[in-house]
Amino acid sequence: MRSIATAVLFLLSAISSIAQPDEIFPEAVRDSTAGRYGTGGGVSIQLNESGFGLGGLYRMQLGSGASGIVEVSIGVAKDAREQQFFIGLFGDTVTPFKRNYMLLTPVQVGVEQRIVANRIEDNFRPYVQASVGPTFGYQWPYFRDVNANGLREAGEDLHGLFGGIGEGEFRLGAGGTLAIGAYFGRSRRSAQGVRLGYTASYFFEDVELLEPDPSVESPSRRFFGGAVVSFHLVRLLD
Repeated sequence: MRSIATAVLFLLSAISSIAQPDEIFPEAVRDSTAGRYGTGGGVSIQLNESGFGLGGLYRMQLGSGASGIVEVSIGVAKDAREQQFFIGLFGDTVTPFKRNYMLLTPVQVGVEQRIVANRIEDNFRPYVQASVGPTFGYQWPYFRDVNANGLREAGEDLHGLFGGIGEGEFRLGAGGTLAIGAYFGRSRRSAQGVRLGYTASYFFEDVELLEPDPSVESPSRRFFGGAVVSFHLVRLLD
């Protein structure tokens, strides 16, 4: 979390340091280039406390520096208490008290608003974003739970990452994102960007990540939230 906060401060400092007086970039010049960055589609790589995820997005120009955005992503969810250990001679791993794997797929619709456009050269385009939408989740067992009590006992083998995926259950929730970011480059065909934000999701049923063992406090949860760093590659449309 400290590294995320440092990156946010760095981005804000960069915005301030490259700000230029309006007379250097006349209104006519800014208007001739601003529109081409509103509409496009692309992909993203996301880093968070649980690992990484992949996403796709579509942006549509709305006017006045605003763009509508539709974004879909997929990534894993973990409990912060999960610790993986290597066992045996062949690199096998085990995570004590782990009950289920979990995938999160947020589908969010929102708005990106470009900021300080009249004071920054057009090859650096900072923005703020707010978006909301449903979150689809899928949990599947970490081990073969023969007696269905949620506890791994003697003789109950691990499934492996995809071994028990056919035995999973869907979860439905809602979520949102608040973020600040920037796109870079002068190309009329593509743009690269970085985004720093906070994404949260709440599920209407419990997600059972850990075993219901007496030594494990709150093994199930409904809320997932945390800082996310995203790297975007967008194809611009005429």
